[in-house]
Amino acid sequence: MATQTVIQEQRLPKFQEDFLKSIFAQADALKGTQQPFAPQQLAGFSDVQNRAISLADSGIGGYQPFLDRAAQFAGPGGAQQFMNPFENQVVQQTMQDIATQGAKAQNQLAGSGVASGAFGGSRFGVAQADLAGKTLEQQARSAGQLRQQGFQQAQQAAQRAAQLQAGLGQAQQQMGMQDINQLLGIGSLQQRQMQAGFDVARANELARQALPFQEIGFLSDLFRGVPAMQSTYTTSQAPSPNLMTTGIGLLGAGLSGGMFNNKMFGG
Repeated sequence: MATQTVIQEQRLPKFQEDFLKSIFAQADALKGTQQPFAPQQLAGFSDVQNRAISLADSGIGGYQPFLDRAAQFAGPGGAQQFMNPFENQVVQQTMQDIATQGAKAQNQLAGSGVASGAFGGSRFGVAQADLAGKTLEQQARSAGQLRQQGFQQAQQAAQRAAQLQAGLGQAQQQMGMQDINQLLGIGSLQQRQMQAGFDVARANELARQALPFQEIGFLSDLFRGVPAMQSTYTTSQAPSPNLMTTGIGLLGAGLSGGMFNNKMFGG
């Protein structure tokens, strides 16, 4: 009985073999290629941020002179700085006016005494002394009131000045902080934009470095997506002839033939 052997093998067509060799060649070449390093970059302070920092540093304690002046005005001697320089003149003029009025009263008193015949008497002397005392009393009272009024006005002015200085110091501090905050806000925008530029540049560099690897991956995926051709080879193998069996067969055939001929021809 004959023996039949079936051999199946899967082989790539020529164009696929060439394509695969090209992929391996590219991968092998890329394996020995030194890839550049793309470090991360951190954006520093922008010029506007540096300016804000400088203003903040120079503005520390900038309000202190205002507070010092406010304390000076609110102190015990602060009112003296706001005293009316013409106060003495006003007091002197008031004293003089009162004295003038007193002299007129004395003249009127003397006239009345002469008219009544009491001029030079004891009662007239008492009246003169009483009028003179009242004049002095009025002068003292008026001078005191004027000076007290002047001091109160100066004291009020000193308090207002102290409040004004404190308010100016606070306003300067607040406005300075507003300027600094605005500069920091603008500077932060610039810093973020600068950092975004660094990040985009790094991402582009990483993408450029990954491009050859992506290309090989694409070619590999493309290769795997194409089915390979399958070929089946069938070979049949018969057994070698047996000489003894063949000889016996031939001998039998010969004998049979001879007997047939003898019968046919009467031999």
